[in-house]
This record gives sequence, C-alpha cells and structure tokens, in this order.
Amino acid sequence: MQRGSITVKTNDLSPKSESRKPGEEISASPTADPKKRRSSSAKAKEIFTQAKNSLIHGDKDGPQTPMQRLSKTDAALSVPQGSLNNSAGESQPTPNSSFLVGVTEDKNKKCRRTMEDTHSYLYNFLGTPAPVLSSDTSLSKKSSREDRNSLSTIPSNSGQHVVETDNGYFAIFDGHAGTFAAEWCGKKLHVILEELMRKYPNTPVPELLDQTYTSADNQLEKLPLKNSGCTAITAVLRWEDRVPTNHSATGSQAIASLAAAAAKEAEKNEKNNDPPKDGKDFTPRSNSTAEAAAAAIQEAKQKATRQRVLYTANVGDARIVLCRNGKALRLSYDHKGMDENEGRRISKAGGLILNNRVNGVLAVTRALGDSYLKDLVTGHPYTTETVIQPDQDEFLILACDGLWDVCSDQEAVDLVRNVHDPQAASKILVDHALARFSTDNLSVMVVRFDPQKLQQNTKMDIGVETETTKDKLAISEVEMLVGEARRHSGLVQEGQISDQDSEELRQSVIKEQEEEDQETGPEYTPEGQTEAEKILSEKKSEQEKSSES
Repeated sequence: MQRGSITVKTNDLSPKSESRKPGEEISASPTADPKKRRSSSAKAKEIFTQAKNSLIHGDKDGPQTPMQRLSKTDAALSVPQGSLNNSAGESQPTPNSSFLVGVTEDKNKKCRRTMEDTHSYLYNFLGTPAPVLSSDTSLSKKSSREDRNSLSTIPSNSGQHVVETDNGYFAIFDGHAGTFAAEWCGKKLHVILEELMRKYPNTPVPELLDQTYTSADNQLEKLPLKNSGCTAITAVLRWEDRVPTNHSATGSQAIASLAAAAAKEAEKNEKNNDPPKDGKDFTPRSNSTAEAAAAAIQEAKQKATRQRVLYTANVGDARIVLCRNGKALRLSYDHKGMDENEGRRISKAGGLILNNRVNGVLAVTRALGDSYLKDLVTGHPYTTETVIQPDQDEFLILACDGLWDVCSDQEAVDLVRNVHDPQAASKILVDHALARFSTDNLSVMVVRFDPQKLQQNTKMDIGVETETTKDKLAISEVEMLVGEARRHSGLVQEGQISDQDSEELRQSVIKEQEEEDQETGPEYTPEGQTEAEKILSEKKSEQEKSSES
C-alpha cells in the first residue's frame, strides 16, 4: 500500500476505443418480433432507469432488478437514492457543516448508450471515536463504540437522532462491462468503512481504507456478474485531535494512533513480564512502561490541536484534486497499463500489458470487481493523508476519467476557482468535458470548503467524541439511512433469509446479468484477449522448454 500526500504525476493519455452510435448494431426487419426490434439503446435505458427507480421501495410484486432482489439479504442495498442521485441516500448539510457538495453527471449520449457511473456523499459520516485511553482503566480496554461493530443490529428507534459530526465522505465509481459493480459500491463501500472504523478506532485511516477496498473486492468476487468492475475514488474528511511529530509526513499525528502504539508497547511489556515456563524463581517487574506510556499520552493530549484531515484512496484512473492557493494538488494515482510501475507488477504476477491494457483487455490495472482478472487487477488502493490548511485549501474535485481524459488538473482548478457554488462548478466542468469531445460517461463532484467554519469548528467538540460528549441515543447518518431502509423493507436484521434462499438469489442475479446486453465501455476491450492469451501461452511453452533443458 502506498502512502503519503506527495503529488504523483503520471502520463494522462489513455487509449481510446471506438464508440458506437446508439442503435448502430441493430438492423430490425419488418417481420421481426417487436421485442427484438427494440434498439439496444432503448433496452439499456430501460434497464438502467428500472434499476435506479426500483431502489426506492416501490411495488414489491412487480419486476425486480438484481440489486433489489439482493437487498432482501442486505438492507444497505435498498437505501433509496438521495438528492443529486446520491447512492448513499438523502444527506443534507447541517448548521455547522464546513463544506458543501455539488455533483453533476452526464451519460454523454452521443458516445455512450448507458450510464455506468455512480457516486456517494455524506455530510455527517461516523464521528471520530475517542482514543483507547481512560484515566481509570487499562490501556488495552476497548471503547463502547468498538463493541457496536455491525450495522445489521441497529434498530430503527424514534428516540435516536443523527449526531452532527461535520465529517464528510465522498466517492465516485466508474463502472465498466456493466453497472452492477459501481452500483453495489455506491451503496456498500461507506457502510463497510464505517463498520471498520467503529471496530478499530485506533487503526490509521489509510489502513482501514485499504481493508475496506479489499473487503469490497472479496464480496464482489462472490457475485461474479460477468466481467463487471469499477474504478473508485473515495475521500474521508474528518476532525482529529493531533499532536506535532517528526515521524509523520504531515507534521502531526492523531492521538488515537499514539494511544494504539502505547497499548501495543504495554501489551508487549506484559508478555515479557510473564513468569517463565520452567518454574524458576521469577520476580515481577513494575508496570512502569505502561504508566510511562499513559503519562506520555496525557501530556500529548495537552499539546493537541483540532485539525481537519483528508484521507483519500483510489483504484484505477478516477482522480481527486485539491486546490491549494490556486494550485492543483493531485491526491490519487492513475493505475493504467501504460504506467511503468504497474506494468512491472502485472508482469511479475504472470500477466501481460498489450496495447496498454492488462492482457489486452482492461485499460486500468487496479479496480474493484473484475473477478476474472483478479490475480492481476488488484483491489488494493493508493492512499494519502493530508492535513487541511483553512487559509490555503479551497475545494476538492473528484471525477472519473471522462473529465481527466480531456482536462488537466490545473485547468480544472482554474475553470472553477472563482465559482463558489459547488453545484455550478461541477456543471461547468462537465460542460467543458463535453465541449472537448469526451467520449465517456461524466461524473464530477466538487466539495467547497468554508474557511470561516473551518476555523470556528477547531474550537468545538464537533466530530470528535469525548467522555463529556457521548450520547447513547446518537447514531451516525449511515445507521439512520440503513435503519430506515430496513424498516421500510420489513427486514428486521440481516440473515433472516436462509443460506439456501440467499444462494438461489445470488445465482438468479448472476444468470440475469450474464444474459443482459451490457455496454463494455472504453476501459474494457475483449477483442484483445485472444491475442494476449496466445502470447501468454507461447511464453509458458518457452518457460517449460527452458526448465526441461
């Protein structure tokens, strides 16, 4: 896993595949069946519209999409779309929100038959748990927040309310070879991340993002829906109490991480303090190490300051750019076949880069899904950690490659720097990409910071849970959205359906998706697979002959 907030620049030119005009491959005859005479464009539009609309709890007796059927075993998949087609659900800014989100998406109908992008955002993501440290308990004692490690048991209670954290979650997923992987990630990735952050509150966020991506990848592999996959860019913006340190590239470290390190040191000391197995004389050592660690953390807490921290993770060529004093700072890495480092990794794994594509098929070298290439196309993300400077950092741009193929990072920043409405800014970028003849789906998210509230919230307890601010009835925005979806669907908790029924649902979804006429998209070109397989076969034969000799 790669870390750091240093901008990584790569060649932005990506190979293009020729685009079909809508309905070009259809040649209807007067005697053909009416269903067969429908253009593939109309069919794709109907499938996409039905899939999106059916996520809002509608007619349960009518036709159901694969996602809707799978929601019978997972309430998160049935959360209805929110404003701006937000896959995470309805999320609105609160009085203390220090940022605003704007999103614009466009199918690009002149070049694409279907829309395979999805996006998610939340204004009040999981509150930052307090570090594992208490004045009257041991260092290794877990917080009560960590015990609530699953959203599947959170009831819908009218007495509960969403806690205002001002912690943001933002994501864009660019699908290829079908919409399923992108839609699934839009509904599930933030849920998986929140569960991990609750379960392991002192684990560094970049590590949790890596675990989130690999967990999502493993779950998608259990639903091998044809060749469906997606690139992904996610960002978590949260408040943290941090102390200065020379051991971090950001110049500071979260107290929670210090607490975790101290707990490990104390645990190691306890193991060294165990009596020997041979039963010889043993004199217990003092607990000075644990006491010293606790004292060091208490001293660090007195020096801590409230800071805004941005964590990012990405696979593929979706990108996130931070505007700092008018300059574009890229916080992601383009995982493409033309990248030298990725090419070496693919080669070592036994693959081949042909025409800048993995085995001549996939233009990106990292993605979620794509189970048929999983040995080569990993789901491990590139991650960064950046401390936000209220007086310098202005906004974020998250977008799929439909924008970046025709627009540089700095050009995008220059276009919208003086546009303070994030919704208007996102539309300007989409319109710019269309005017530049982008041939892909377009999804652009702009997150505009409020410098006054950034300064104001550094003096508040918002976003950081402490002993004095704990509220037993407070739940996260994700808990509220999933709980409401569960209540509407009648699913009290996950696992109500038997394993056999769940497997039958899974197989029916697989069968239906395999029968669909999916649009592959420019990232996926199956035509090169035959040539790649031939080359790999020849290489294998040469290696076998060499080993025999």
